[in-house]
Amino acid sequence: MRLLTHHSVRRRDHQAGVSLVVVLILLVAVSVLGIAVLRSSAMQERMSANLRDRNLAVQATEAALRFAQEQVLGGGTWDTVVPTAANCTALGICPTGSAPSWRDLPSTQYDTTLIPAPPQYWIEYLGQGPARKGSCDQLPPTLDCFSPMYRVTARTRSAGRADVVMQANIISRIPDPGT
Repeated sequence: MRLLTHHSVRRRDHQAGVSLVVVLILLVAVSVLGIAVLRSSAMQERMSANLRDRNLAVQATEAALRFAQEQVLGGGTWDTVVPTAANCTALGICPTGSAPSWRDLPSTQYDTTLIPAPPQYWIEYLGQGPARKGSCDQLPPTLDCFSPMYRVTARTRSAGRADVVMQANIISRIPDPGT
């Protein structure tokens, strides 16, 4: 009987050591799983912050694009005169092929608390395009025989944030003479 008792005690000692190793392995596995979940949630948070920054930049760029389109469609001296390099710096309307002359969007047109740097726009004269049907058939042709065409480029840029650039081509509409 003594032999059985000694053998039983010995078997228990071996089992206690194995269970400790199993518990430690499970603890390491759960810790690795927890770290992976934390890293994943941190990545999701960064992705959502980047998406928010990009959406804000897109909205600010669209505001600059709309503002510049209103400048073009609102008329001015450039509706009847081909822009020169002097117009590029004075009016923000640049001739074809000139270096860009970026103008800041007025701070009343966007949320300055969300966008650190002002959105910018640049208007480039592209030449003349067709206007109203039949307006060039008259002699002498009316003022709106050909309408000036422009390319508006808008951008929002901030250090460490999303950069967004948009373009639109616009044919300026000159009102009918006499209206």
